[in-house]
Amino acid sequence: MKLPVIVATAVLALSLPACASTTNNGGGARSGSATAASTSVTASASETDTDGPSAGAASAPCGAAARPDPKAARQLPAGFPTVTGWRATEVVTQGRTHAIHGSVPAELGEIVAMRDAAVAAIGAAGYVKTGSDQEPGFEADADFDGPHRGNLRVRALCSGYLDVIYTIEQ
Repeated sequence: MKLPVIVATAVLALSLPACASTTNNGGGARSGSATAASTSVTASASETDTDGPSAGAASAPCGAAARPDPKAARQLPAGFPTVTGWRATEVVTQGRTHAIHGSVPAELGEIVAMRDAAVAAIGAAGYVKTGSDQEPGFEADADFDGPHRGNLRVRALCSGYLDVIYTIEQ
Protein backbone atom coordinates (compact mmCIF):
# COMPACT_ATOMS: atom_id res chain seq x y z
CA MET A 1 0.00 0.00 0.00
CA LYS A 2 1.42 3.39 -0.96
CA LEU A 3 1.22 6.22 1.53
CA PRO A 4 0.35 9.70 0.38
CA VAL A 5 3.57 11.58 -0.36
CA ILE A 6 3.04 14.16 2.39
CA VAL A 7 2.49 11.52 5.08
CA ALA A 8 5.33 9.35 3.79
CA THR A 9 7.68 12.32 3.67
CA ALA A 10 6.85 13.26 7.25
CA VAL A 11 7.26 9.68 8.43
CA LEU A 12 10.55 9.36 6.54
CA ALA A 13 11.89 12.63 7.93
CA LEU A 14 10.94 11.66 11.47
CA SER A 15 12.10 8.04 11.36
CA LEU A 16 15.40 8.21 9.49
CA PRO A 17 17.44 10.01 12.16
CA ALA A 18 16.82 7.01 14.40
CA CYS A 19 18.36 4.83 11.67
CA ALA A 20 21.63 6.76 11.66
CA SER A 21 24.88 4.88 11.70
CA THR A 22 25.80 3.17 14.91
CA THR A 23 29.30 1.93 14.16
CA ASN A 24 32.08 4.04 15.61
CA ASN A 25 35.28 2.95 13.88
CA GLY A 26 37.44 5.90 14.86
CA GLY A 27 36.90 5.97 18.60
CA GLY A 28 35.64 9.56 18.51
CA ALA A 29 32.33 10.83 19.74
CA ARG A 30 29.53 10.97 17.23
CA SER A 31 27.35 13.96 16.70
CA GLY A 32 23.80 13.24 15.67
CA SER A 33 23.22 16.73 14.32
CA ALA A 34 25.00 16.20 11.01
CA THR A 35 23.28 12.89 10.43
CA ALA A 36 19.91 14.29 11.41
CA ALA A 37 20.30 17.17 8.98
CA SER A 38 21.24 14.91 6.11
CA THR A 39 18.44 12.45 6.75
CA SER A 40 15.74 15.06 7.01
CA VAL A 41 16.28 16.50 3.55
CA THR A 42 14.31 15.62 0.45
CA ALA A 43 12.12 12.55 0.34
CA SER A 44 10.66 12.00 -3.08
CA ALA A 45 7.47 10.22 -4.01
CA SER A 46 9.52 7.42 -5.56
CA GLU A 47 11.03 6.66 -2.16
CA THR A 48 7.62 5.56 -0.89
CA ASP A 49 7.19 2.78 -3.46
CA THR A 50 6.54 -0.67 -2.02
CA ASP A 51 9.31 -2.13 -4.22
CA GLY A 52 11.91 -0.61 -1.89
CA PRO A 53 13.02 2.90 -1.17
CA SER A 54 15.60 3.19 -3.96
CA ALA A 55 13.89 1.10 -6.60
CA GLY A 56 11.74 3.98 -7.86
CA ALA A 57 14.45 6.63 -7.77
CA ALA A 58 16.99 4.37 -9.49
CA SER A 59 14.74 3.93 -12.52
CA ALA A 60 13.18 7.41 -12.63
CA PRO A 61 14.24 9.81 -15.37
CA CYS A 62 16.65 12.45 -14.10
CA GLY A 63 15.10 15.62 -15.44
CA ALA A 64 16.56 18.47 -13.40
CA ALA A 65 17.63 16.20 -10.51
CA ALA A 66 21.18 15.76 -11.83
CA ARG A 67 21.60 19.32 -13.14
CA PRO A 68 24.66 21.03 -11.58
CA ASP A 69 24.24 24.15 -9.44
CA PRO A 70 27.55 26.04 -9.08
CA LYS A 71 26.15 28.04 -6.14
CA ALA A 72 25.60 24.83 -4.18
CA ALA A 73 29.23 23.76 -4.66
CA ARG A 74 30.39 26.97 -2.97
CA GLN A 75 28.78 25.81 0.29
CA LEU A 76 31.53 23.20 0.76
CA PRO A 77 34.49 24.34 2.86
CA ALA A 78 37.43 25.58 0.75
CA GLY A 79 39.51 22.64 -0.44
CA PHE A 80 37.01 19.99 0.69
CA PRO A 81 37.57 16.88 -1.45
CA THR A 82 34.65 15.26 -3.24
CA VAL A 83 34.38 11.92 -4.97
CA THR A 84 35.47 11.86 -8.63
CA GLY A 85 32.68 12.98 -10.97
CA TRP A 86 30.63 14.68 -8.23
CA ARG A 87 28.71 17.79 -9.33
CA ALA A 88 26.77 19.81 -6.75
CA THR A 89 23.04 19.98 -7.44
CA GLU A 90 21.50 21.67 -4.37
CA VAL A 91 22.15 22.71 -0.80
CA VAL A 92 19.87 22.45 2.21
CA THR A 93 20.84 24.57 5.21
CA GLN A 94 19.75 24.14 8.83
CA GLY A 95 21.49 26.65 11.05
CA ARG A 96 25.24 26.08 10.73
CA THR A 97 24.80 22.72 8.98
CA HIS A 98 24.83 22.46 5.19
CA ALA A 99 23.75 19.34 3.30
CA ILE A 100 25.28 19.68 -0.17
CA HIS A 101 23.77 17.23 -2.63
CA GLY A 102 25.62 16.22 -5.76
CA SER A 103 25.13 13.81 -8.61
CA VAL A 104 27.62 11.16 -9.71
CA PRO A 105 27.14 8.95 -12.75
CA ALA A 106 26.79 5.45 -11.25
CA GLU A 107 24.29 2.65 -10.75
CA LEU A 108 22.30 1.53 -7.70
CA GLY A 109 24.63 -1.43 -7.10
CA GLU A 110 27.57 0.96 -6.63
CA ILE A 111 26.22 2.73 -3.54
CA VAL A 112 28.63 1.14 -1.04
CA ALA A 113 31.64 1.44 -3.38
CA MET A 114 30.81 5.13 -3.97
CA ARG A 115 30.64 5.73 -0.20
CA ASP A 116 34.02 4.02 0.20
CA ALA A 117 35.53 6.16 -2.59
CA ALA A 118 34.19 9.33 -0.93
CA VAL A 119 35.65 8.24 2.43
CA ALA A 120 39.02 7.60 0.77
CA ALA A 121 38.98 11.08 -0.82
CA ILE A 122 38.29 12.88 2.45
CA GLY A 123 40.70 10.59 4.31
CA ALA A 124 43.51 11.65 1.97
CA ALA A 125 42.77 15.25 2.97
CA GLY A 126 43.18 14.62 6.70
CA TYR A 127 39.63 13.69 7.70
CA VAL A 128 39.01 10.61 9.84
CA LYS A 129 36.04 8.28 9.42
CA THR A 130 34.35 7.96 12.83
CA GLY A 131 31.54 5.60 11.88
CA SER A 132 29.65 4.11 8.99
CA ASP A 133 26.53 2.20 8.08
CA GLN A 134 25.14 0.66 4.94
CA GLU A 135 21.97 -0.79 3.59
CA PRO A 136 23.06 -2.05 0.14
CA GLY A 137 20.56 -1.13 -2.54
CA PHE A 138 19.24 1.73 -0.43
CA GLU A 139 21.98 3.89 1.09
CA ALA A 140 25.44 3.93 2.61
CA ASP A 141 26.85 6.61 4.87
CA ALA A 142 29.87 7.54 6.93
CA ASP A 143 30.57 10.06 9.67
CA PHE A 144 33.83 11.99 9.66
CA ASP A 145 35.81 14.43 11.72
CA GLY A 146 38.76 16.64 10.93
CA PRO A 147 38.90 20.26 9.91
CA HIS A 148 35.08 19.96 9.78
CA ARG A 149 32.72 17.40 11.30
CA GLY A 150 30.03 15.82 9.19
CA ASN A 151 28.47 12.95 7.37
CA LEU A 152 28.38 11.71 3.82
CA ARG A 153 25.52 9.66 2.44
CA VAL A 154 25.04 7.93 -0.89
CA ARG A 155 21.65 6.92 -2.28
CA ALA A 156 19.88 6.62 -5.63
CA LEU A 157 19.09 9.90 -7.37
CA CYS A 158 17.68 8.84 -10.73
CA SER A 159 18.44 6.48 -13.59
CA GLY A 160 22.22 6.29 -13.99
CA TYR A 161 23.06 8.66 -11.12
CA LEU A 162 23.66 8.48 -7.39
CA ASP A 163 23.10 11.32 -4.93
CA VAL A 164 26.21 11.87 -2.79
CA ILE A 165 25.35 14.20 0.09
CA TYR A 166 28.05 15.88 2.15
CA THR A 167 26.56 17.25 5.36
CA ILE A 168 29.01 19.59 7.05
CA GLU A 169 28.83 21.42 10.36
CA GLN A 170 30.36 24.88 9.93
